Amino acid sequence: MEKRAERTAAAFGLFTMPFSISGQPAISLPLHWTPEGLPIGVQAVANYGREDTLIRVAAQLEETMPWKDRFPGLFG
Repeated sequence: MEKRAERTAAAFGLFTMPFSISGQPAISLPLHWTPEGLPIGVQAVANYGREDTLIRVAAQLEETMPWKDRFPGLFG
């Protein structure tokens, strides 16, 4: 991996590190798209041991804003 890509990955990793360390369940959901059709993820986090809450919220969001059939222009 080139240096710039490594730095970018490390910078974004800072957002997920607290939840990886604490063991809190977290999920990234594609809730917005660029004009080019690329997904932008939103991270949702639940209290420790509350995966059930996180999955319920994710399911409700997916029902409201379905993404399973959305693909960036390159793939669609």
